[in-house]
Amino acid sequence: MLIKETFRISSHLKDIIGRDLVTNEFIAIFELVKNSFDAGATRVDIEFDPSERTIAIVDDGKGMTQNDIKTKWLFVAYSEKAQSEPDSYRDKIRSAGQYAGSKGIGRFACDTLGEKLSLYSRVRGEARVEMLSIDWTRFEQSSRKEFKDVTVEIDRIAAFPEIVNASTPSEHGTVLLIRDTRHEWDIERIKRLRKDLAKLIDPFGTTTNVAVSTWLVDGTDIRIKDVDGPVGNQIADLLREKTSRIEVTIADGQISTILFDRGRKIYEIRERSPYEELEDCEVEGQIFFLNRSAKKTFTGRMGVRPVEFGSVFLFLNRFRISPIGDEFDDTLGLNRRKQQGTSRYLGTRDIIGRVDVTARPKVFREVSSRDAGLVEDARSRALYEAILKHMILRLERYVVGVNWKDSFDQNRDTPEGLENDTSRDRILSIIGGLARSKDVEVIYYDKEIVRISDDPDQITDSALKAMSDLAERRGDTSLLRQIEDARRRIEELKSSRLEARQQAERAVEERNRADAMIARLEQQARFLGSSRDVDVERVQLLMHQAIIHLGHIRSAITNAAHEVRNVLSIASTTGEVDSEEVADLLATVRQSARRASASIAGAHLSSDRLGAVLSFAPNIRVDLQTDKMSGDLLRFLDEYLNVRVAGIPGMPKAALDASDLTLEREFSPVDIAVLIDNLMDNARKAKATKVNFKASAKGSKAIAIIVSDDGLGIDTQRVDVTKLFERGYSGSTTGTGLGLYSVRHILAEMNGSVALVGDGTRADFEIVIPAEDA
Repeated sequence: MLIKETFRISSHLKDIIGRDLVTNEFIAIFELVKNSFDAGATRVDIEFDPSERTIAIVDDGKGMTQNDIKTKWLFVAYSEKAQSEPDSYRDKIRSAGQYAGSKGIGRFACDTLGEKLSLYSRVRGEARVEMLSIDWTRFEQSSRKEFKDVTVEIDRIAAFPEIVNASTPSEHGTVLLIRDTRHEWDIERIKRLRKDLAKLIDPFGTTTNVAVSTWLVDGTDIRIKDVDGPVGNQIADLLREKTSRIEVTIADGQISTILFDRGRKIYEIRERSPYEELEDCEVEGQIFFLNRSAKKTFTGRMGVRPVEFGSVFLFLNRFRISPIGDEFDDTLGLNRRKQQGTSRYLGTRDIIGRVDVTARPKVFREVSSRDAGLVEDARSRALYEAILKHMILRLERYVVGVNWKDSFDQNRDTPEGLENDTSRDRILSIIGGLARSKDVEVIYYDKEIVRISDDPDQITDSALKAMSDLAERRGDTSLLRQIEDARRRIEELKSSRLEARQQAERAVEERNRADAMIARLEQQARFLGSSRDVDVERVQLLMHQAIIHLGHIRSAITNAAHEVRNVLSIASTTGEVDSEEVADLLATVRQSARRASASIAGAHLSSDRLGAVLSFAPNIRVDLQTDKMSGDLLRFLDEYLNVRVAGIPGMPKAALDASDLTLEREFSPVDIAVLIDNLMDNARKAKATKVNFKASAKGSKAIAIIVSDDGLGIDTQRVDVTKLFERGYSGSTTGTGLGLYSVRHILAEMNGSVALVGDGTRADFEIVIPAEDA
């Protein structure tokens, strides 16, 4: 005999689909907030009253009729969202979107929060309020009792109950009043709830459709900071202006990508989407890389470290899929990958962002427990692959290839570091790699960054190749012209360097001839030094000064010879030339002749100086000690710098700032000339372009002169600064060790001094010269 039976359902089903699936109190409140969103609410208030052990959730949604409560709310696992099309409110938010929940179990979140529930609801046009009362403990008395046999109470009342902080709905809406709460809701628990709500609703502060607020009833009218009031984040500006970010849209079979670096648009590309599983969906992603500076700003503004806030959140039709993006979640496998190379890959600690998916109902499905992500299938796998490959890894290539290559970039919150040649070359390598792919269309690139360097030494073959590929793909004639100009400059640079090497070889020959003269001068010094009547140290100082001037002569002769050869080369030009070319050739000859004349004049000036110094040789002691003059030493120094030093080819520019001071005293012009020439020659050797002499009062009877230049400074790893003024000690392998010694010696005879000042790495000196009667 055939017998037909039906399932009997235990009243304990309430626990299975309630507290067992809605796993904690925070998820429970989120489920109820989602229901308010689905009801078209523009405002949701959540009020906690610990003394009364109640939670009130108030919204201004469309409400429910008594029939809705009977046929829908009390129909277990029934979901109106899964059965119907969205209403007009949802259409305004997201076309063809689905409702927040689709399983019909969110109502049992009330059981997770408290033992009793009173639901109050009114629809537009109704005068009275529908009320549903449920005692969840009645379902727990006996597992043998059937679910359908446990009754609930429905009534109709005149008005909504009074709520302390939230305004009750005026025309329509719903109030959930949960009594005998199962958790202690204190300040810290509400703060955590608000932090979770901020992430669950919108972690980037862009939601404006619905305002969600929390309130704590504590018997006072004083608002509690970070507890009472609207929930939200104001980090959108920070993320846009102080981070490297990528924005990706996958829709209509296309993937569009834009990359920004601290507010500056770097490139935009478009390519065909290979993901057939996502053809009827729209995916939008914004992923941000936070460097050290951005993380510090984020923490200061949000009150929580980025790693604690979360990583890349996933939203399905505007609502977050938990736990993707939580602090310890690694759904996309980023941390497992980063373990293979911390300096090559991005992990969840390095990025923050959101991915929004718009899809029809049931295209993507959440795991029933509400906190375990999406059900794994072909669509979810394709979605994860698209996020990883086209958002995170593409951002990673830029961050690792550009940001991480510059050690100072971690502390910058502006894009000025992208302007140097090295950074431009790195960015160009990335954009060029995209341009070489036949599947990628480059829509835009920053032409201020992707340009040819002015320095031919900074232009690499790989950079030229990348730019050529990009220019050809884009049809960028301007960039193609830059590339041709760059190639021409590189060839000219090679030619110039070949000529320079040849000139250097000729200079060696000139130097050998000069060395013969130096040998004769050294022989004279040895002869004079052997005499008892001659100050040997003075002879050595004299010869050191002579060598300096001889070097000036040699340099001037070399420059003049180069210009003469240039003139001869032009003169030997053969072939037919027109009148304009003749004019250009003559102008070039005149310029070379002027430069040759200037070099010969410089050589003559240095020769005169050398002759004047060597003229003291027959009677060194007498002349050097008695050739004195009285007057303003600072004025003499200014004239010497402007008249004598300024005429030396290759010497840095020198300037004196006397600060309207004077220093009347007796001094030896030759000694002062020797002192200045030695300081200037040291600055020249350090590749300085300018030397500053700044005078100031030192007490009441002395003048201090700070001598500073813009040269290479002192290598303290190689030079012992404590020995700089010792006779015979030199910081250079080719130095005599007499330059600074002579400076100290001359000043000591004037009762003055010289000292290295600063931190010892710059060649800055303080010279102190007393007045005559000091």
